Amino acid sequence: MRFASAKLGPLRLAVLGRNSEIAGNLFREKLSGTPVEVEIHGLLTAEEIVRKLGASDVLLFAEGPISTRRGSALAGIACGLPVIAAQGWETAAPITEAGVVLLPEDSDSEFGPALVRVLSDSAYRESLRKRSRQAHQRHFSWAVIAAQYVSTLRKRGEN
Repeated sequence: MRFASAKLGPLRLAVLGRNSEIAGNLFREKLSGTPVEVEIHGLLTAEEIVRKLGASDVLLFAEGPISTRRGSALAGIACGLPVIAAQGWETAAPITEAGVVLLPEDSDSEFGPALVRVLSDSAYRESLRKRSRQAHQRHFSWAVIAAQYVSTLRKRGEN
């Protein structure tokens, strides 16, 4: 955020979820003196999360490598956001089909340049948004998940 705000000017960082008060206060401390506004939201209802994410330009997934087991990353994809995240041994399709900018694991210094590119290049940002929406429709929507359950249950019933 420090790197991106130096290149782009004022930015807003929304911190949500469990322990967001602790993390948000650490961000405020570390970003003191920069043009970054830190908003701390804590635990929110599903509808509030969709509203907050829907009003965002990008999701920074900085809590370790991204995978299909990381709910906050999936929430960003479901909301059609570009996601910037580190890759790890669990990073695979369908996450890699979404609009995710994958950085090498332990590459904290690369988040800033990736964020600048996503925020400053509207065509790139829109292509990532489109990929996230498509990945959600193909792999993560409730309709797709329900169909997979039904298919599995039918196969087990045939055996």
